[in-house]
Amino acid sequence: MDIIIALLLLGLIIFIHELGHFLAARFFRMPVSEFAIGMGPELYSYYNGKTLYSIRVIPVGGFVNIDGMEVGSKVENGFNSKPPMARFVVLFAGVFMNFMLALIVIFGITFASGKAIQNTNPIVGNIIKEAKASSVLKEKDVIKEIDGTKISTWAQIGETISKDSKNRDTLDVMVERDGKNLSLTVPLTKMEEGRAPIMGIIPEYKFERYGLVDGVKQSFKIFIGVFEDTLGGVKMLITGKVKAKDISGPVGIVKVVGDASRSGSSGILLWLLAILSVNVGIFNLLPFPALDGGRIIFVILELVGIKVDKKLEERVHTIGMLMLFGLIIFATANDIFNIFKF
Repeated sequence: MDIIIALLLLGLIIFIHELGHFLAARFFRMPVSEFAIGMGPELYSYYNGKTLYSIRVIPVGGFVNIDGMEVGSKVENGFNSKPPMARFVVLFAGVFMNFMLALIVIFGITFASGKAIQNTNPIVGNIIKEAKASSVLKEKDVIKEIDGTKISTWAQIGETISKDSKNRDTLDVMVERDGKNLSLTVPLTKMEEGRAPIMGIIPEYKFERYGLVDGVKQSFKIFIGVFEDTLGGVKMLITGKVKAKDISGPVGIVKVVGDASRSGSSGILLWLLAILSVNVGIFNLLPFPALDGGRIIFVILELVGIKVDKKLEERVHTIGMLMLFGLIIFATANDIFNIFKF
């Protein structure tokens, strides 16, 4: 089941990416010979007289065959016969669609879940499962006193605990429960070495729907945050701050998706869809041969008046493709070693 869910997520992301290339190519009247989802032999195909639409055996990857990309091609309206700006738009369209998919998913989650507003009163909303206090405290308990200190706001709870919990295993707490005041001895939990123990309680929250303007602003803010985090990860990878053994590939994605699906929350899977879509978009934008970003670099050079020999460009992309296959094999091997701890 984990593999099926992972393939569905990746399949959707790749379909949207290739759909971007396809729609842009058709917009500029470039002939498209095939639009395929997956790789390898065909499982199903349909030909409408202009384009072959196919589903392939290996449900990872996909491609759009735009005629006229080959060196020396004389196809009418072919890719290489079009102006540089048209080619730029077609190459960028796949990445654009990935970003749009992520943004639409984030819009949906933001408007559906609303914004969390914390109750500033000292009411227990939840208790961490690992916390020893779960055996004493209950949800809806109102914290009245901690070690004789009067509590009237949630902020005072943290201030009092951090001051009184050093070198202690318990705190004397007065709570109001069902209209009655109870004096309790609440055990503390040490979550990490070198850090003060905690009570492990979480405040109450209520959720309010976003208005249209606020929801759109929040969605863009979240999208930008995901984008920046992904760029930060790429920067760490390029600068060597990420160890080679930590590089993950398709098998690692299946594991992450499996962990998310076992949580039982469709919201987590949707977040993962948005994050993966941004990752795929940024990865394809990298100025590496064979990727969209690598091809875009050559188009930009042409736009500024630097013409690169097409045969040389194709050789560069071929080398880049071989290097990408090598990276995928390396990442997959890493995933297998990490899972089975060889």
